[in-house]
Amino acid sequence: MLERLTIIAPAAPGGGWDQTARAMQYALETEQLVGRVQVENVPGAAGTIGLAQFVTSHRGRGDALLVNGLVMLGAILWNESPLSLEQVTPIARLTGEYEVIAVNATSPHRSINSLVDALRLNPRGVSWGGGSAGGTDHILAGLVVAAAGVDPRRTNYVAFSGGGEAVASLLGGNVTAGISGYSEFAPHIESGRLRALAISSSDRIAGIGVPTLREQSLDVELANWRAVMAPPGISDAQRAVLTDMLARLVRTPTWQRTLADRDWIDAFLAGEPFGRFLTAERTRVTRIVARLRGPSGAGTQLNAGEWIFPVLVFSAALVSGILLVGQRSKVRGQTESRESRVPVNSRALLWTSAGLLLFLATLNFAGFIVASSLLFVCVTAAFGSRRLVRDAAIAVLFGVILYVTFTRGLGLVLPDGPW
Repeated sequence: MLERLTIIAPAAPGGGWDQTARAMQYALETEQLVGRVQVENVPGAAGTIGLAQFVTSHRGRGDALLVNGLVMLGAILWNESPLSLEQVTPIARLTGEYEVIAVNATSPHRSINSLVDALRLNPRGVSWGGGSAGGTDHILAGLVVAAAGVDPRRTNYVAFSGGGEAVASLLGGNVTAGISGYSEFAPHIESGRLRALAISSSDRIAGIGVPTLREQSLDVELANWRAVMAPPGISDAQRAVLTDMLARLVRTPTWQRTLADRDWIDAFLAGEPFGRFLTAERTRVTRIVARLRGPSGAGTQLNAGEWIFPVLVFSAALVSGILLVGQRSKVRGQTESRESRVPVNSRALLWTSAGLLLFLATLNFAGFIVASSLLFVCVTAAFGSRRLVRDAAIAVLFGVILYVTFTRGLGLVLPDGPW
């Protein structure tokens, strides 16, 4: 039996990692699996400050563990950090927890569908509060935005260093909605200060009663996992002692009561299977983060307000110029060549104006392809075309080509619509 054990919670008090570390401390001491357990909080940078300190200060020590999980993995990939979970020694995955989306009790949103409607109208107007950028909360926000038919790169996510800060911001009305593990929101949901809109599980969880995202027509499911790592440079014997200690911990009545009280999932996995799980998770999360960041990275992200107005002004000037040029004709048969102006065709200008208005009115909720197709058809009608089906087909084709060019080639953010 270890005489002493230090558990590093790389976050501020109150969050999921801190709760996990202190639950381990209580169970290990209560069940007399370790003589004395000390918990140290090292917050900052999605746990990577704690990770860096753990790697440098505890190398080779068999009496220290670092709490981490999906949040840290996502943040490392999001921030392209030089640190990696490969720098520590994997010991075991301990728990899983589903995420809850909640709003302040005074919020007008009483269901996730109401929040999604607001999101489709104005993606930037819906702010999501949660843990570190690239972590589980951020990933879930992006997945919900994508399931709502909006480009996930337009997710207005506000990151906090710990669960306590995220809860305080939500209670203070500083963000539209908050995302966290159920245990962090539970006291405030039960007191009526927060309203739970959805949970990220596949089925409703007994005793919680919060509807799932899938129940509400959003095909999203996500579970946050938490694990512990040992320092680098420990021996096989030290690793075996730590693994055996945790295997005994998860079977104790104290730990099982903790799981039930906090609605945590028993997700214990150790040894080589845990190593393979980490490899698979790294691949999966890399893909999700790439989708959130976009092809050109988060730094080049543009929102609609930054490009719609100049594009419309340019389009209006271009179309008006074409129409005016089209109204000029050569007067032939005269001894001196000269040009005469024909009055501007008001019908053509009306069609063009109608197309621009339709573009504006449908862009956010119908998406760029539909809006640009309507504009194209109206312009062809302005020039006297009567082949509506042909024009519509060409319009959609050009809309798709432009959309792919702008989003995939140039990395611009264009509204997707519900398609």
